[in-house]
Formats: sequence, structure tokens, C-alpha cells
Amino acid sequence: MDIDIRTITLFYFIANAMNNGLLFIIWRMYRKHYRGLTLLFADMCFQTLGSLFLLLRGALPDLVSIVLTNFFSVSGLICLLIGLELFFDQYRKRIFNYIIFAAYMAMIVTYTAFQDNLLVRNVLLSSSIIFFNGQSSYFLLRELKKESRRVARFTASILLAYCIFSTGRIIALVLLPQPSNDFFASGIVNSVAMLVYSTLNIMITAGLIMMVSQRVLNEVNTEKDKYNKAFNSSPYALLLTKTQDGKIFEVNDGFVRMTGYQPEEVIGRTTLEVGLWIDPEDRREFVRDLMIGDVREKEARFRVKGGVFITCLISATTIAMLGEACILTSVNDISEMNQIRKKLEIMALHDTLTGLPNRQLFYDRAAVAFAHARREKTIVSVVSLDVDRLKSINDQWGHAAGDFALVSVGGRLQKLLRKGDTVSRFGGDEFLILLNGILHKQDVACVVTKMIESVAEPIIFEGNSMTISASVGIAVYPNDDLEIEELIRKSDEAMYYVKEHGRNGYRFYGDTAQQSFTGSER
Repeated sequence: MDIDIRTITLFYFIANAMNNGLLFIIWRMYRKHYRGLTLLFADMCFQTLGSLFLLLRGALPDLVSIVLTNFFSVSGLICLLIGLELFFDQYRKRIFNYIIFAAYMAMIVTYTAFQDNLLVRNVLLSSSIIFFNGQSSYFLLRELKKESRRVARFTASILLAYCIFSTGRIIALVLLPQPSNDFFASGIVNSVAMLVYSTLNIMITAGLIMMVSQRVLNEVNTEKDKYNKAFNSSPYALLLTKTQDGKIFEVNDGFVRMTGYQPEEVIGRTTLEVGLWIDPEDRREFVRDLMIGDVREKEARFRVKGGVFITCLISATTIAMLGEACILTSVNDISEMNQIRKKLEIMALHDTLTGLPNRQLFYDRAAVAFAHARREKTIVSVVSLDVDRLKSINDQWGHAAGDFALVSVGGRLQKLLRKGDTVSRFGGDEFLILLNGILHKQDVACVVTKMIESVAEPIIFEGNSMTISASVGIAVYPNDDLEIEELIRKSDEAMYYVKEHGRNGYRFYGDTAQQSFTGSER
């Protein structure tokens, strides 16, 4: 049977060029992701160059064509081996391969330039294929990590087929004499070899593409598993919505725990349709912020299942999923944190025993009251009230009774005053009162009289009736001073004057007389 080897060689070159194009696409897509792809691509480039120089035999000097054909063909095999090792991150130096390659090229030159022998060259090339592809096949089948072998199984089987066929080719070359020393007229064995190697090259290209694709798929599945675990195990409520229509298409367990809604109750609906947003303006502001960039810890109030209101911190970013723009939103329920914060704020600004404003809050309200008084042309009274003989109650009934008396006094004073007035406790048995919007001192005297009378009412503690009285001093803004510290000092001075002169009464700062109620302390 007469087969045109030159035509087969042309087919071999075209097939290699097509393989080269396919591997170029894979190399361009994933070269930055996986090591070794450059060498795998180089292997097919070298095979294509080898087939080109084989095709040009006769147009180029035989020595040049034969040496370059063999150089690129075997160099490609070495690149394939190293590329596979790098691809699977198991590279190891094989110095002996370079020694073998150098010896191989020396023999090719010898059996071309000095003793032209096609049979020896064909046997050498087939032996090189067995030697190098055998190492590649063994690496994929035996040395590769177990979890990666399934990915490389098809490629390994094609490399093994190279070795088996090359062994058969050597046997056939030895047993069947070649009719000519010219490769293109060398007979059936080389014709069949070119056809089989063309087929195997196509298959090895498919194997390499499948190997890369399988690894990409495995990594995608791994990332998907990681995403699913992270998404569902997040302590925060996470939801994915479509940018196009705002409809929810996935929520995590944290969302179910926080809102009480099951996935089937919200998927396919917008957050407005579900009724999560209490104030639609909050949502519009959220969308406006998201159009500018990522949203970071924006505070808003949500309505969860059952109509309960919660305070949340919302963060969101735009991501692409399956080629569609989506919004990943994280919602953190900070209702409990807000309650704790409010409690801490109250503790920072209020007396721990009575719950009344402390010194800092009293000063803040005084500043506001003074500004209002300047604007409205009114006065503000700073009243110092001291509970008389609290020590005797502590000594007779214990400190619990004394604390109870202070709480009772604070409560009574609050009931007497208007909403805009302030009762505070600075510590011990002293209270500071701020009376706003007063027009005349006589009005202050009327209020203070009611205070003293209220304090004097019996206090029942554990069945015991306790009676106390109050000594009161008053300073007026802006008549007595403009600074709160000075006004407190002056009201204290008036209060101590009352305590030293019989207690149970009141006195304005600067007055020569005090107003007493019983003439004796209670």
C-alpha cells in the first residue's frame, strides 16, 4: 500500500497548529492562575515547530531539518513533563533528563552528518518518547497526590499510549526493513506512526484542556462550598438581592434567626414588599449611598416578623453572580447593644441611687436654661436642698433606710416640678434644682415652699415612719451671677445659713432673713 508521507506530515503539522491554538486560549485564560501552563503551551509550540521543520525537509538542508525537528520534538516532551509537575505543584529537578537530551542530540547529529541512518534516528526518537512520556505518565499515575489523580487520569492514559505505541514502532522498524533512507519514502511503518502520533497529539491536547477545566471546576466547587459555609454560618443576617428588580433570591440562617421569616416567605419579594423597612426614606437613602459605593454600617430600623422593631447596622456591596449584578447585604441587630449603650449613657449622666441627673447633666441643662432666659428675659433659679439630719436615720434604721429616704425625696421633688425643670443629686444628702422660665422671685418662693412641705411628709420604711426636713438656699440667674459654678456656690452659702439657723426653711442669697416653717428642725 502506497501512502504519501508528505501529505500525512502536512496533516500532522495542521493538527499540531490547531492544538497549539487551543492551548493558547487555555494559556491566556489561566496562565496567571496556574503554574506550568506556559511550559505545557511551549510543548505544543515545539511540537508544531518540529512538524514544520519535518515538512520543510528538502527545502532546507537535511542536517538543519533533521536536527531542528528532533530538537523541538524532544524539547517539547521535556517541557510537558516539567509543566505537569509545576501544574500540580510537585516539581523536582531531574538533571539526568538534560544529560539524556544532550546525548540524544549528539547521536542525532552523528547519525545525520557522519553516518546517515534513518532507522537509528527513528529508533532514537521513539525511545525518547518512551523515556520522557513514560516519566510523565508515571508521575501522573503514581507520584501525583491521590486527590489530583482523577483530574489527570485521561492525560496519563494518553501518555501511556504514546509509550506503548512507540515500543511497537521500534519493534516494527526492526522487523520490517525500510525501503529508503529518505523519510518521505520510508514505508508503511512511518506512515502509520505519523497518523497515530497526530491522533495522540490531538488527544493529549484534549487531555490537557480537560485537566485544566477539571481543576478550574474543582476550585469553583471548593469556592462555592466555602461561600455557602461562610454565607450560612455568618452570625449576621445576609441576603442577596437582584439589582435589576430588588427581589431577594437568597437568605442565610442568620436572616431567619433575626427576622423570623423563612426563606420561602421572602425569596422572590423585595424588602419593601416583605415590610422590613420601617421608614421608606431610609431605604431610598440606602440605595442612593449604594449607587455611590459600598455601604458601611449604616444605622436603620427594621420591622421583623410579628411587628417587632429592631435597630440594625447595614452594610452592602454590589457583586456579580452568574453574570448578573446583585447586592450582598449584611444586617447586624444592635438593639441589645443600643439598650446597653443607652443604659451606659444614663449611668454616665444620672445618679446611680436615685436615677436623677448628675452634675454633668445638670450643667448641660443649666447652659440651655440660661440661654433661654437671656432670649426670653426671664430668670433661672438654682436651688440647693439639703436633707436635714439624714445621719440620724442611718444610725437608727441603717443605711438602707437612708437611701430609701433620699430616693423618696427625689421622687417627691420630681412630681412637684414642671417638665422643663431639673432635679439632680450631686451626692450625699444634697439635691440641686433648676427652675426655668421664672418671672418673679415670689414664684420661686412658692415652689420652694411646696418642696419643703413635701419633703416633710412622713416616709414609711419597713413599717417605720420617718420624718425629715430640708434646708434650702436659692441663687438667681442673672441677678446673683452669670456662671453656674458661682450660682451653685451662692445657693449653697444660703442653704448653709439656713442649716446653721434652725434648718427646715429657705433663704435667697443676699437676703438678710430666712423663711422658717416650724421654728425647729424636724
